[in-house]
Amino acid sequence: MLRQITGIRTDPELWQQVALAPHLRMRFAVMDEAGKVLAAGRNLPVLKGKLAGHIKDSLSKAASPGIEQKGLTSWSFPALPKQFVEQRQGLEVRAYPALVDEQDSVAIALFDTPEAQQQAMAKGLRRLLLLNVPSPVKYLQESLPNKAKLGLYFNPFGKVGDLIEDCIAAAIDSLIAGQECQDAQHFEQLKERVRAELNDTVVAIAAQVEQILVRHNAIKKRLKGKTDLSVVRAQADIQAQLDGLVFKGFVTACGAPRLGDMQRYLDAISRRLEKLPIDPNRDRLQLAKIDTVMARWQQYANKTPKGVARPQWLTQARWMIEELRVSYFAQQLGTPYPISDKRILNFMEEQAKSS
Repeated sequence: MLRQITGIRTDPELWQQVALAPHLRMRFAVMDEAGKVLAAGRNLPVLKGKLAGHIKDSLSKAASPGIEQKGLTSWSFPALPKQFVEQRQGLEVRAYPALVDEQDSVAIALFDTPEAQQQAMAKGLRRLLLLNVPSPVKYLQESLPNKAKLGLYFNPFGKVGDLIEDCIAAAIDSLIAGQECQDAQHFEQLKERVRAELNDTVVAIAAQVEQILVRHNAIKKRLKGKTDLSVVRAQADIQAQLDGLVFKGFVTACGAPRLGDMQRYLDAISRRLEKLPIDPNRDRLQLAKIDTVMARWQQYANKTPKGVARPQWLTQARWMIEELRVSYFAQQLGTPYPISDKRILNFMEEQAKSS
């Protein structure tokens, strides 16, 4: 007797739950023109990370002469195409040109993905603007109140000058946010806007940074001294949170639009420290939920190959965790949107599947 075998539909999400044996997983091998294996493995993102340097060298060799340049201090070069495509030995070479920050100048380099291009371009464009507009340092010194100037000395990460440079970089980022710049005309437009607004923008940012540093310093003082065993875990968590909020380069990394939130996060830590001796058990229960979310976030972060910037959604999730802390430890300060541990876990899972 013949039996008809029908196909079975399987929910794609179930594959995420199936632990395949290693020999059943796809194995990738990358070879050069001579057939020599350059790298091999079953994790494609990790494999890409290992070959990042080799890919960059290959793109440079394949590119037409003159595309990549160094030592640029003005927009003295033709318009940058969003992508570069060339046929070499019967194969299509596709690359993405961008400006690269080299401190005292910029370079033009080719990247293998649009994401890497965008990340480099943001920093390279910022540097080129810095090289072509007057420094706002003198204006900052004249305009910032003395109290705010003193507050900047709470900077625990070296010279105040480094902190001011961080504020200037964040100011330029905020002024050119969302703007594309591919040619000299657009660069001139951005340059004039930055020239007109940079001074006042830096002063406003420095005033906010001073408030952040004052709060940070006050919390650090409260963490010093003898610690009751019942709150050791909580204080260690607070210290780790502080290290993730305020560090060398935090102003640019955080971004000017989020500086107000940073003050709220630090105020939430202060409220937490006030409540901690009263009900350490409640703090411990809330911290357990945060630990679960942080562990999942770290799992996703660990999948990012070395040398490759984390996906934007992971950064978004990281700030969502800060809002979760506010909702747990200082609910009266409020959050800009509803937040919970489940919301964050679901958000990360959905983003990981779609990426």
